[in-house]
Amino acid sequence: MLSRTGSVHDFPEVTLSGSLRPVRVLALPEPPDILFVRGELPRGPAVAVVGTRSCSTAAFAFARNLAKDLTEAGITVLSGGAEGIDTAAHEGALDAGGATVVVAPSGFERPFPAKNADLFRRVLVGGGAYVSLVPGEFPANRGSFFPRNALLVALAHALVVVEAGYRSGARNAAAQARKLGRSLFVVPHAPWNSRGLGCIEELKQGGRPIKDARDVLRGLRADRLHPLPFTAPGHAVIGDEMALTLRSPPSSDAELSDSTRVLAEVARGHSAIDDLCSATGLGVAEIQQILLRLRLRGALIGDGRGGLCLPST
Repeated sequence: MLSRTGSVHDFPEVTLSGSLRPVRVLALPEPPDILFVRGELPRGPAVAVVGTRSCSTAAFAFARNLAKDLTEAGITVLSGGAEGIDTAAHEGALDAGGATVVVAPSGFERPFPAKNADLFRRVLVGGGAYVSLVPGEFPANRGSFFPRNALLVALAHALVVVEAGYRSGARNAAAQARKLGRSLFVVPHAPWNSRGLGCIEELKQGGRPIKDARDVLRGLRADRLHPLPFTAPGHAVIGDEMALTLRSPPSSDAELSDSTRVLAEVARGHSAIDDLCSATGLGVAEIQQILLRLRLRGALIGDGRGGLCLPST
């Protein structure tokens, strides 16, 4: 994770192409050849939160609280950096002291909207990232937004639509979620609220209604994205409401070797994440992913005391 002090000059723009691109963008029908990134793309679970730019005060507060709760549950919140719901989502993640990712329609040096330039700076200093399909000096244009929405959804495990008009960018993002098989959650709205008519339509098309972050976490678990809960810092406990993991098996010999090392340390009685990090030299996010993968395969089980052990013990 990046330092939480410093200026944007500490986060130069890098390009990700070929095998350096996040694997999830490959789900797109036409994956981008290059991504332009400042900061660090957090590993692990990610939920995109979107909605109208001209949102109601209540919807802004809801989105901010939702993002804060999801961040405190170990999930990285992604959004598009626009006014309204997007801004609320980023602010909520920052309120929780977590990292958030701006998936933007323009380069960092031409922020859209310009009034959010300081927000984007705080995202980077807070350990998050700014991602774009164009380099730093490129402004947003009418053709920027739908490709941005597709990238945003591709990078996420799930999408939450908080408030959206009948014709809106948020509904375009929802359509992308259906195409890519991402979990889609929608905040219900009264039919006389024109700002939320798009949410009603998305519910008709299969979006799942939510009233708070717990509904999102339960829905993710129902989709077998396997939440992992936080307890005291440094301890791994498998339970009801926490971060997601990918469902894929090890993709390399190195990943298999890392899993073997973690298993060996657990066999020695080390189940605290801090201990496992020290013993293996792996980062917290890597340890959490490996523990989840091993638990799903049955290689680790709960020990009944909030920790983990081998099935034979």
